[in-house]
Amino acid sequence: MKKILLLASIILALSMPEALGDEIGYTNISNIALYKSDNYTSNVVDTLKINSRISIVKESKDWYNVKTQDGKTGWIEKYFVTVPADKYVKNNTEHMINIRTAPTTTSKQVGQLSPGEKAKYIDTYHSWHIIEYKGTEYYIASWLTDIEYDESENVYFLYDNINIRDTDSVSGNVVAQGNKYDSFEVCGEKSGWLKLKLPDGQSGYVAAWLTSYNMNYYSEGTVSYKKTTDDLNIRTGPSTKDKKVLSIKKGSSVIVVDTENGWDKIVDKKGNVGWCNNSYLKEVLPLSGKKILLDPGHGGKDPGSISFTGKFEKYVNMDVALMLKEKLENLGATVYLTRNGDTYIKNSERGRMADKLGCDILLSIHHNSLNNSDYFGLSTYYNTKNFKDKKYGYNLAESIYLNAVTVNGVYRDGILDRNYEVLRETKTPAALIEIGFMSNPKEEMNIHNSSFQNIVVEKIAAGITDYFNN
Repeated sequence: MKKILLLASIILALSMPEALGDEIGYTNISNIALYKSDNYTSNVVDTLKINSRISIVKESKDWYNVKTQDGKTGWIEKYFVTVPADKYVKNNTEHMINIRTAPTTTSKQVGQLSPGEKAKYIDTYHSWHIIEYKGTEYYIASWLTDIEYDESENVYFLYDNINIRDTDSVSGNVVAQGNKYDSFEVCGEKSGWLKLKLPDGQSGYVAAWLTSYNMNYYSEGTVSYKKTTDDLNIRTGPSTKDKKVLSIKKGSSVIVVDTENGWDKIVDKKGNVGWCNNSYLKEVLPLSGKKILLDPGHGGKDPGSISFTGKFEKYVNMDVALMLKEKLENLGATVYLTRNGDTYIKNSERGRMADKLGCDILLSIHHNSLNNSDYFGLSTYYNTKNFKDKKYGYNLAESIYLNAVTVNGVYRDGILDRNYEVLRETKTPAALIEIGFMSNPKEEMNIHNSSFQNIVVEKIAAGITDYFNN
């Protein structure tokens, strides 16, 4: 989807800079309970969404004591928290680089990063790095700076036969390979790629989306969905000798995150965690009975964005839609497409098609573009022109976004309210996703890579599943 960049008009609604100090982590599962104490028998303080940012205040053996962004404190088992590696934003140029209050070149300047100087990296948003500067969060242009890692920080491979290349691009030559569970020291990051130190003393690059910072791999692992076949006791451990946490009713839906000796570790809809005998659980397809309309944007006489190398957006939109359709059907959904080939359909007709089919949701699939090749990142959209209730689009857009940006090398571009016709011309809960910028030469290569597409599709499907489970 083509956009024109007007620097004066892209100022976003942002919170004030946040004071820092504690280590930062992110929840890696949807709807996880925040407990008053470091055990599952204590009271639940709150329930947190996936990818909720938390400050780690202290830790016990298996638990983190954390503070949420809205000021609540409690305990979460380490199993459900991803702690990124320590990173720094460094000025490797010969010029001063401005530090600003918001991710725009028109926002207030609060300082500068000198040549050779570095600042602690917090996150990346709207193509700007968020850094710690004088104890507060501020923004610095990503295209003028480099990300470097603290010494001895490791990443872990998620799959077998992963290629390590001589440049940060899928077009680079393969210089080595790694397998699942292999660990490598990481020293830099650029355009969704990680720079690794290899055993022979040389360096190489790996696609970040094939790696994890987590040794337990939970956030990148496969969960299963089950229902209870009887009223069931949930316990603190995998045996009847362990203390009872609570009871859940027959027919309750749970997510299984681990199995041990005939017992499943489960998370229920309220975020409670515990163990139960898996003979009382039945595996289910979480999207059974749901009707979903996928809209591969553009088509026919409308090519959509034309990428940095001349590729048409309409084709990659269809590639992703077909992969997502298969994934959602494997989860039990009935899935329709607004177009099955390279045909032109009006956006208003796409939206109304969801109503005619009686669908539960509509997701329109796009890839972004700007008249500035420096911009990158994933975004989702909803519409409040006709519908103010969050259930008509925002909840879906948020759930998909929060899952998708858990992928290493996928950067945040926001959840935005837009009056797009495809979202406006329907009464069905609808969202639109922009999976990166085709106008960015490095991100364009990622977008067309099948492994990248497959992992992003997995996360979109997880977001849709979370939406229906909430």
